Amino acid sequence: MQVKAVFFDIDGTLLTDNRTVSKSTILAINALKAKGILVGLATGRDPRFILPYMASLGLDMAIAYNGQYIFSRDRVLYSKPLATADIEAIIAYAQEHQRDLSFGTAKGVAGSGIMSMGTGNFAYRITRMIPDSWAGFITFIFNRLIRIIRPQRETDFKAIVSQPVYQMMLLATEKETAGLSARFPSLAFTRSSPYAADVICQGNSKFHGIERLGGVYGFTVDQAMVFGDSDNDLEMLEKVTYSVAMKNGSKQAKQVASYVTDSNNRDGIYKALVQFGLIDEQDV
Repeated sequence: MQVKAVFFDIDGTLLTDNRTVSKSTILAINALKAKGILVGLATGRDPRFILPYMASLGLDMAIAYNGQYIFSRDRVLYSKPLATADIEAIIAYAQEHQRDLSFGTAKGVAGSGIMSMGTGNFAYRITRMIPDSWAGFITFIFNRLIRIIRPQRETDFKAIVSQPVYQMMLLATEKETAGLSARFPSLAFTRSSPYAADVICQGNSKFHGIERLGGVYGFTVDQAMVFGDSDNDLEMLEKVTYSVAMKNGSKQAKQVASYVTDSNNRDGIYKALVQFGLIDEQDV
């Protein structure tokens, strides 16, 4: 096999549940780079969150906001902001249904205080332990009870949406997300969390981001390997030839991937790279 580029999702894949990069993963990435293989990230996260990992791990490129914003170490390679009409339509929906919203810009994510609180280290660890079956109840608590204390108003959005918005995050259940796809056909809705939907342009995804980077760096999707664990990884796990789902991943992710490795807490990335022959055990 000839793999020229490897891409990692971040949460639940590159990171352990303690939000650290394991020693075996760091050494595995170094071994890939020593062999001349490009290494990047493919995530729903924002550039500000991504950049420290790019710097500390010496990564070559990153697909942010589920394919809406792509950059290398020194330049932006692709960006597609959401249309103003689509942003306004989602804001109107969120106001009508009392749903919290966050907005992803080139500078980072702003908006919902509830969702900002949920991305902190403590909340991240707690939510990793909560069964997905509780997601609807937790989302209801966030949307109805907590918003009484911390209401979100449309006037809070004006300064944020005056700049390009590449992704919106809507606090909504999985069932609700299915209905949104039919209601807003120009938008795509994907999920990296059981509590919120990522809102992007129709026709964009992590997979399409990998295709775009292949055109820049000279590789095809048949020469790439991807690692993921969530529903926003499904398309790339299904369409990229060498795809790896983490053992801790969703049922759907493990069904569509070509290989299932160990969990993010048990050296899953290292084990898969050895299994596929991209690195040797003595490299780590």
